[in-house]
Amino acid sequence: MSSPNRAFHSTCPVCGHSNLALKYKIKGFTLVQCPGCELIFVRDRLSAQELDTFYSQTNEGGGDNPDFVYLNRENDENLKFYFRNLKSLIRDRVPAGAVLDIGCNTGGFLDVMDGYDRFGIERSPNHARLAKEKYGENIFEGAFEDYQPPGGLRFDCITLQDVLDHMADPLAVLKKCHQLLKSKGLIVIKVHDMGCLYAKLTGKNFYALIPPVHLFYFNRRSLTAALNRASFELVAARHMGHVLFISTIFYRLAKGNKAGLYFRIHQWLEGTWLGRRKIHKNLHDIITVFGVKKEESLRS
Repeated sequence: MSSPNRAFHSTCPVCGHSNLALKYKIKGFTLVQCPGCELIFVRDRLSAQELDTFYSQTNEGGGDNPDFVYLNRENDENLKFYFRNLKSLIRDRVPAGAVLDIGCNTGGFLDVMDGYDRFGIERSPNHARLAKEKYGENIFEGAFEDYQPPGGLRFDCITLQDVLDHMADPLAVLKKCHQLLKSKGLIVIKVHDMGCLYAKLTGKNFYALIPPVHLFYFNRRSLTAALNRASFELVAARHMGHVLFISTIFYRLAKGNKAGLYFRIHQWLEGTWLGRRKIHKNLHDIITVFGVKKEESLRS
């Protein structure tokens, strides 16, 4: 997919630092690291059209092909283990109000947010259709960049769960979130943590390094820098555990390679008692950060 005619990032999209260092080459993509904020990212500048084409041709959860593992109805309760824990942390800071979930998928997180006014944005038509069946016009089908809240609504909380690392311009996304939030509104971001020991030990084989599915790879330092540039103050960071099926472990390790050993193990386990056994996983490989909107003017 990488093209010699495509433009490249010459500076860090988060902090603007130059002298980017080569980090990895994966699937024809070059990943570089910023020496300032430590952000790792795909050097290629991919257009929205290119990303839409990619997602429409894969089962990674975008386009018209829903992910057949993560969106399996049997997996709902596994996902909601994290969602319910996240709700309790949000409720400590935002006890009521309007919540916007960017990349809401089929509405799984919104399902646990009873007591709030629930809104979502979903780019995939298949996923958006299912979310609309539950939340009607509160679900916007399309890109976040095109979203305008109904009636000039401002939100008490905005969440981006496994979303910011997919965005072509994460800083622009955060700046728009700043505009959509009420005074001292809460932003919640969940991404893979490149600063964890597991990521450091596995290097380029870390399961989340799957360009162009993920374009940006954060740690706490780069997340803090991004939030600061978008006029948010980091107020908390958590490595929260998840529940998953044993078969899903091998699906993640396969990294989309359906011809490899890990995917064959996943297929063998899928549907078996062992494959459907649930485990609690917390390798500190996923970080959730909480930021509060600051009121000063956005810096460029």
